[in-house]
Amino acid sequence: MATATPTTVYVKGDPAKNKLLDCPFCHRVLLAYEAKKLPYKMEFIDFDHKPAWLLEASGGKVPVIKEGPDAPYIPDSDVIVVHLEKEHPVPSLQSSVPAEIGAKLFPNFRAILIGPAAEAADKVAALEEQLAGMDDYLRQHEAQGPLFGGQQLNLTDCSLAPKLYHAVVALKHFKGWELPAKFAALHKYLAALKALPEWQHVDYGEEAIIAGWERHIKQAAAGTGHH
Repeated sequence: MATATPTTVYVKGDPAKNKLLDCPFCHRVLLAYEAKKLPYKMEFIDFDHKPAWLLEASGGKVPVIKEGPDAPYIPDSDVIVVHLEKEHPVPSLQSSVPAEIGAKLFPNFRAILIGPAAEAADKVAALEEQLAGMDDYLRQHEAQGPLFGGQQLNLTDCSLAPKLYHAVVALKHFKGWELPAKFAALHKYLAALKALPEWQHVDYGEEAIIAGWERHIKQAAAGTGHH
């Protein structure tokens, strides 16, 4: 590393309260920084008052990173994690988990929460199919450790763990759905995540998830779409 200047990571948050909020894509990038032990500082973006530069740099979406005063803004969690892996290959977060594992977790979860009620039962079945695939993979590899990366976070964990966290918290609160007990490896997985210092440093808490999705549900009901 040529410079010790911490990268600025622009994330969903409350600047007035200096508080991180519930964006799973920001969470993904923050977990990658934590897992790689890279210096960074968070800059909180108030979604009701997005700055002009953010609208220009990313269409108003976060996360965005800036690696120094003269560096360009880099938006998009997909792009950022690939960039980090390339620029800071040690420790490696490379994952050998097949890309289809958990790939539809988030859209299925979202559809249950804010989609048409008539489709909810089908979407729950689709979600549980995604969860079964994740659970099977973890169970087959449990000798390596409870995470997709074994004992350490990898890029699959960084991507899927925040989405699973949102799904489990929001669906329980709004729909009374609980993670089925038969998914024992996923229950172990969530417990293992919560014990990791990397997770604890960037955990915005269940209340933030509930408040964030409450707003999405109201917006969907009003037909205004989402951010």
